[in-house]
Amino acid sequence: MASSTYRITDFSLFSGLNPEDAERIQGSSMMRHFPANARIFDEGERALGLYLVMTGSVKIFKVSPRGHEQVLAVLGPGQTFAEAPVFQGGGYPASSQSLEESELIFVEREALLKLLRSDPEMALRMMAGMAFKLRRLVSLVEDLTLRDARGRLCRYLVGLAEEGVDHVQLPVQQTLLSRMLGLTSETLSRTLKNLRDDEIIDSSRGGRIDICDWELLRQEAGEGPQC
Repeated sequence: MASSTYRITDFSLFSGLNPEDAERIQGSSMMRHFPANARIFDEGERALGLYLVMTGSVKIFKVSPRGHEQVLAVLGPGQTFAEAPVFQGGGYPASSQSLEESELIFVEREALLKLLRSDPEMALRMMAGMAFKLRRLVSLVEDLTLRDARGRLCRYLVGLAEEGVDHVQLPVQQTLLSRMLGLTSETLSRTLKNLRDDEIIDSSRGGRIDICDWELLRQEAGEGPQC
């Protein structure tokens, strides 16, 4: 694991703080260590603050009354979560769990609220970040309700693409990816096979997927041809 030494301003959420405010927030934060597969908080649990991912990875998820898990996000170093309850109060709107050994920085809610009241610009930056996450969740709902398994997977692969690169690297294992896409593991495996049979993709080891036909992949994702 990395050293527990950190600077709060290394995270984009707090990068604009002046030294005095950064010291104040850092003084009210603490490093928390979680082993792999440890629960961080449960949905509905009283929200006492937000988290910054320093090392490792975390999944954010909800569980239906029937026990079905829907993964909302997988977060890595430099990302933040549980910002909304800082403004709203009450409980966490979803659950979170470490996917691997992780170090998280916990920022206490009351100290952060005090700073936000004295720095409206910082509050606006946080709201912008929350708006981005909201757009992502709206997109997730759209994918789960309006797209079939093939469309969901192709849209996800396109979202991983980098300009000029002929492959993508899956950031999570297929079992977790299936939950993110609202599919069973069997359906995901079958959909990957169909895309291989149609010569749109080819799979390599270690989560690498070679893209054989970007235009067809984008069309399957519902994005149309690129100009």
